Amino acid sequence: MFSRNLARSIERSKFYNQARPFSLGGWFKSWTDAAQSQRLIYPPPASQFTTQNRIIDVWVSDKQDIYNYVNVKPPLLLNFTYATPKDNKVTQALFDVLSDKSKYPPGKGPVYLVNILADSEGGRELMKEYVVGGKIPCILVLKHQLPAGKYVPDLETFSEQDIIEFLKGI
Repeated sequence: MFSRNLARSIERSKFYNQARPFSLGGWFKSWTDAAQSQRLIYPPPASQFTTQNRIIDVWVSDKQDIYNYVNVKPPLLLNFTYATPKDNKVTQALFDVLSDKSKYPPGKGPVYLVNILADSEGGRELMKEYVVGGKIPCILVLKHQLPAGKYVPDLETFSEQDIIEFLKGI
């Protein structure tokens, strides 16, 4: 009886191993595929800016990192986002509008932009601190260290014009 149960379990484990073989190459491929879908994008270099805006090119992933930027005089935009292709579309449009004078709303003063990685531990703490909620990506406006506005883009119908309209209201 014992040997028959043992034989069945060996046969089952042989079946499962054939159905899902493990290979080191397959593991690395899945790891690189995941890395390809999680890409951080960075703003253009400061030499290409035609506006007075300041885009901080460091992704904040720790709560203490934000305190270096909160005390700025111009409005501060906190871009809470994930590093996914859909969210990167919004972030790239934001970079393009803030760095190009022809796209930036005329007559608006300079703003600062800080990007916060929402899936990091520090990013989640900052989401709770600033009461962002569960809708990501989200752009929060701080004036004098206090929240003064919020923009949550609809990823299905998003266009660069939506960012421009949002910036006109700051």
